[in-house]
Amino acid sequence: MDLVVRAARRLFVERGYYGVTIPQIVKASGVSVGAIYLHFSNKENLASTIYQRTLDEFTAKFTKCLMGVESTRDKLRAFSELVFEITEEDPDMMEYMLTARPGSSPDCPMPLCSTAPFREVQRIVAAGIAAGEIKPGNYLIAAISYTGVIVRAVELRLQGVIQQPLPEVADDLIENAWAAIRAASQS
Repeated sequence: MDLVVRAARRLFVERGYYGVTIPQIVKASGVSVGAIYLHFSNKENLASTIYQRTLDEFTAKFTKCLMGVESTRDKLRAFSELVFEITEEDPDMMEYMLTARPGSSPDCPMPLCSTAPFREVQRIVAAGIAAGEIKPGNYLIAAISYTGVIVRAVELRLQGVIQQPLPEVADDLIENAWAAIRAASQS
């Protein structure tokens, strides 16, 4: 049912959950109504599945990216590079992650940016502050300062303002994000 999940996610991004019908999902996915209802009891169940699969996919990729990475700076770079990679390879997934908010569908309990992977970024930043790699202060504000650069670049790329693929400009973006939070003694 990957076809259904991908087609519905794309439609939810384009039209919003409430602007999409099952017949539109059938047409976009090329799967029959019966096949959809065989796997999903209703549109709400499909939306819940999309939310959870998107979160699980991102979490698995992020966990893999962090394997063997030691420094705060390198962990944040791994996060950024993953976000840039997904933006280029699966823009619908990334746009969904940016737009999924409580109330955007019945089964969206929290924005994806408030879920485990993004809390992990906050934990990484907090550990970086404790280790002296990041300037002292509120870890949440520091995490927002870092990810704000990264997420805004993604938004501008998805809108077509940034023309180059993000991996091509990743070094500059990541350096600017790091400069916003690094400790004065760090380079």
